[in-house]
Amino acid sequence: MVSKRILLLITVVLLLNSGCAFAASKPHEPPPRFKEILQGSLTVGQFDTETLKYERDSYRNELVVNVWIKTKPDENSGRYSLNHYLFRVNEREYMLLDLIQYNNLVGNITYHKSNIYDMTLWTKIIPETEVENWYVSVLKYVQANDKKLKNQYNKQLTSEFH
Repeated sequence: MVSKRILLLITVVLLLNSGCAFAASKPHEPPPRFKEILQGSLTVGQFDTETLKYERDSYRNELVVNVWIKTKPDENSGRYSLNHYLFRVNEREYMLLDLIQYNNLVGNITYHKSNIYDMTLWTKIIPETEVENWYVSVLKYVQANDKKLKNQYNKQLTSEFH
C-alpha cells in the first residue's frame, strides 16, 4: 500500500515536471500590445497598441491617430525600421514624424530622421502601397477601439489642465 502511494506520488511529480518543461519550451510570443499588419496572409509589420493614441491636429479641428509601426525584420541582414506616423482618419492621409532604421544583428540604429509637424507634410495614401496596408490595419483597430481611445484622449486632456 505504501509503495503504491510512493509510486503514485513519483508519477504525479514527474507529470508536473514534464508539464513545466513543456510550458518553458513554448516559443516566445510577441507581447499582446503589438498587432500584426498583414498583406494577404503574410505579416509585413506590427503596430504598437500601447502607444497608439488620438491627438488633436494642431491646425484643424480633428483628431488624428498617432502610431508607431515596426516593419518585419529582414532575415538576412536583421534590419527593420520603426516608423512614427500620424494618420488622418477621414482623409486617407499620413505624415511621417520619425523613421528609425535598426540593425538587430549589430544591435544599433543605422539611420534616424525626424520631422516636426508641418501641414505641408501631409501626404495622400497611394493604393496598393505598404503605407496603405499600415493605414488600413491601424484604422481597423482604431474603429474597433474608438470608445477606449477617446476616453484615453479625454483623460489626457483633463490631466493637462490640472
